[in-house]
Amino acid sequence: MSEQEIIQIAKKQIAALNARNVEEYLSRVDESCLEGMRQSLEVLFAAFPDVRLEIEQIRASEDFVVVHSIITGTHKGNFAGIAATNKPVNFHACNFVELRNGKAIRMRGYVDKATLFEQLGVSIGWIGIDGSGPWLKFV
Repeated sequence: MSEQEIIQIAKKQIAALNARNVEEYLSRVDESCLEGMRQSLEVLFAAFPDVRLEIEQIRASEDFVVVHSIITGTHKGNFAGIAATNKPVNFHACNFVELRNGKAIRMRGYVDKATLFEQLGVSIGWIGIDGSGPWLKFV
């Protein structure tokens, strides 16, 4: 596929998410990833029912697409163990998607969790340099 064709697929995926058209979105996901992606979307839409993605930048190659986006929404449901706060969120995300035959076969997403959790009233930090792990503190 050409870079432009891959970019068009990515734009269609974002439009499907913004329209809450889960079936259209999943039509461009490989069957090996369908259930995991469906569950992820259910969690996202339950927590942020008005979520919207706005494309900041897209880059593509013959089998990859990278999308940097701004995500906005209102926290109306449980997310990562945090009960609904009804607070608005606005944070950056970057997704790396590998495609085969026009369908996503692998995706890695990176989210600005520090900004997201701060907007939800949660502080994130690290305890110890021994890798003893992250902690969350409600503020």
